[in-house]
Amino acid sequence: MPYIALFANLFLIVHNKMIKTTSITFTLIGIVLLAQALKPAYIICKRELNWGWRSLVILISLFIVGYGIMAMALYQANNVDAFDLVVATILLGGSVFVALVMKFSLGSINKIRDISRQEHHNALLDERNRTLLARLPNAVAEQEFELHYQPLIDTQTDTTQGVECLIRWPQSDGSAVATSDFIQLAEQSKVIVDITRWVISTSLKQLGLWHSSGHRLAIQINISARDLDEADLVSYIVQHLHSNKVEPSCLTLEITENLVISNQIECFKILQQLRDLGVGISLDDFGTGYSSMTLLNQLPLSQIKIDRSFVIGMEYNSKHMTIVQSTLDLGRNMGLEVIAEGVENAQQAQLLKGMNCALIQGYHLAKPMPAEKLNQWLNQPRQSF
Repeated sequence: MPYIALFANLFLIVHNKMIKTTSITFTLIGIVLLAQALKPAYIICKRELNWGWRSLVILISLFIVGYGIMAMALYQANNVDAFDLVVATILLGGSVFVALVMKFSLGSINKIRDISRQEHHNALLDERNRTLLARLPNAVAEQEFELHYQPLIDTQTDTTQGVECLIRWPQSDGSAVATSDFIQLAEQSKVIVDITRWVISTSLKQLGLWHSSGHRLAIQINISARDLDEADLVSYIVQHLHSNKVEPSCLTLEITENLVISNQIECFKILQQLRDLGVGISLDDFGTGYSSMTLLNQLPLSQIKIDRSFVIGMEYNSKHMTIVQSTLDLGRNMGLEVIAEGVENAQQAQLLKGMNCALIQGYHLAKPMPAEKLNQWLNQPRQSF
């Protein structure tokens, strides 16, 4: 658009034979074109170059002065009509400025369009998130959540040694809210504490039932940073271990690096209390953060979990293979149990077995399932992985 205005204004200056009516017509066209060009130019100056209206006006003025000097030379040489000279100089200077801004901000309009779309998308997400967050307390009270359990398989005996407890939030229409979505929202408020308490009580009750039926499984539960802020967390866990006749060694709490870093001193204290009771402490997603090695030395860990990002593709990616093997060696040398998660095919399972990885989990072995389906899964013959 600014280039059209530029060409129109150039025509005004060089065509000194132009009649007044035509000159006025082109001048009006130039004004309209320049006005249309100024808006995107301002957006670019504001968002891309961090300029405001004042800077924009000053720079346009500088261009006008520069082109005014050039136009005066044309006036002296060609006797251009004074009316055309004044108007065309103003329009030409402004148009050149806008043209240059547009030229040197290539792709800026597309960026702005994408930003606008993203802002609209974010607004919709914010509204959805507010709705979900408002629904969470009632979801806890009405027990709308479900627990699914994913088996942990011993690579040497091919038996189920334990399960990881995973929460789900099914909806009335048959869909389900993504776990990562509502857990992140819950962690922004204390409702995550209520959710975790429900998970602990429900899963330990189920574990007690499995034990009474002859399935001596262990269970792994994820906890958040806010959970460790609660002074009665340890007593709450002990209460439900005792009421369901579950040994502390059958429970492992999974934590992440971010959880520990956010509240380190209190975190270490509570984790040590739990570890002293015999509860296992597992560092989840090991190797994906910046503090994995430091935390190995500082935390009272009993287990580390190799992140799925290293397990996926390890059968053909030598770097992944090296990372997995090194993590297994490190864990063994430190007396830690090592679990590899994200096993998606038989080749990965066999490789991990050959590396003497203690436990593995993943969709190739078994998907997370409700307690009823896991009961059937535990009682039926199963092919070796």
